Amino acid sequence: MNKEAAKIFSRIILGDKPVRIKLLGDSITHGHSGTGFCTDGDAIIPGSFRNPNGYCWANLLRDYLQGRYNCQVINNGICGVNTQFLIDHFDELVDPEDDIVLCLIGTNDRQQYASGGPKRDKPVRMQEIYANTLALEEKLRRAGKPTVFMAGIPAEGIFEVEESVTEAAGKYWQVVHMDDIHDLYVKASLERGFPLIDLFNLFRVYCWENKVALSELLKDGCHPNDRGYELMFRLILNELGFALPTK
Repeated sequence: MNKEAAKIFSRIILGDKPVRIKLLGDSITHGHSGTGFCTDGDAIIPGSFRNPNGYCWANLLRDYLQGRYNCQVINNGICGVNTQFLIDHFDELVDPEDDIVLCLIGTNDRQQYASGGPKRDKPVRMQEIYANTLALEEKLRRAGKPTVFMAGIPAEGIFEVEESVTEAAGKYWQVVHMDDIHDLYVKASLERGFPLIDLFNLFRVYCWENKVALSELLKDGCHPNDRGYELMFRLILNELGFALPTK
């Protein structure tokens, strides 16, 4: 259990008023690659829609918490976004009515698209990501939203090489990797004092202790499969201080 994170979320236990929980993130929060993933729900922002029924950690957490406590869980995860997007669209994604925020962002921050200019070296790119992380935390703090951040899960294969080409995204440089994103979040958490759930190391430890290859938990080297989403849900639930379901 992460005591700082659990303290924030414990307000929903025996709460006399409904608690509104906002989830922020990218495709891994949206639920991409889980069984039944479909963006046929309500609009989050113009052109982006919710995945109301797909199998993913966010929907598992929503159903579990709403089934037990007086709360509402709203998933504003959007495929393809990064910290800069959350900063730029903050007022569209975070509402005055939100009581708690759970944020998993950073996977797409590794990418610097070739069309956006010359390749920047790793220290420069890491400084940019770190500055954005601090800026996002500051916006949430100034808005009065108690927030738990999460360091993202590991990736592998084409998602962790220096230079990648994909049909959807075109060419991009990637000199920063998920272990770097993890370390940046740890540094930011220590500097600003916000609660951090370390999903990166929790995933690694699970794989080591259970002799499970990371590829067995991922659909495509980046997005979890159903087994990976189930593990995320259980790890997050445990870190937030809630009893784990038997199934």
